[in-house]
Amino acid sequence: MSIKIAVMTMKGGQAKTTLAINLASRIAKARREVLLIDSDIQANVTTTFKRDHHCNLANVILGRVSNFEFIELERHLSFFPSGGEAMVEASSYLSQTRFKDALFKNLLSSINHKIVIIDTAPSWSDVSRNILMYVDYVIVPVVTDYLGFSGCDQIMSYIDEFKESKLGQCKAEVLGIAITRSQPRTNLSQTITEGLRERWSNLLFKRVIEESVSIQEAPAFQQNIFDYRKGRTRGAEMYDQLCREIMRRIIQRQKDSL
Repeated sequence: MSIKIAVMTMKGGQAKTTLAINLASRIAKARREVLLIDSDIQANVTTTFKRDHHCNLANVILGRVSNFEFIELERHLSFFPSGGEAMVEASSYLSQTRFKDALFKNLLSSINHKIVIIDTAPSWSDVSRNILMYVDYVIVPVVTDYLGFSGCDQIMSYIDEFKESKLGQCKAEVLGIAITRSQPRTNLSQTITEGLRERWSNLLFKRVIEESVSIQEAPAFQQNIFDYRKGRTRGAEMYDQLCREIMRRIIQRQKDSL
């Protein structure tokens, strides 16, 4: 049975795609079968790896393809593109179908990878609600500035309100909040970080991702942070620690639910 994780935020520029790619890559390097799904109209994962396919999320939603064909990025890591601008039409279809919020879950029910990670659009939409009905966990990325904090507060509120409206049908839990870009020497970054700790102390991951040139450069070479410069960078070290913390928390949540 798959463990399904959405990386979700309400603001652009929160390093959401970077977190999704590096988390998927790190788990794959631990020899777990991982599927990375791009559900964003901007198709940033697709752009990073320069890989696309007719069998994409938009076409699956619209009924244009029936059999899944995944793109193999590396050993143990597969990729499913969004379809880019076709996601606009797919979102419109989701709003009109009688299945509403459950269609996404039904369509992807046959996926059996050990871990499924979804990179979402930085917005609240019919696609977002369908994703919440499908996944087990949500990770919220946040940059330590005012808009980052505001976006984190918004998505947390929207998730709570949606779950309440579904009367127990939505099982998704917020696994944690990850600081994905920080300048710890600045007063603003320190203030925002402290605010996040005070507001969501039980959810904030301890490992903070600080500003790093290697993290910014890796996508330009179509690589995750662990393959870029053979993983011998400060960025790879930080992401390794964060990914390990995320997986430990998932294991603990799974034990607690037994």
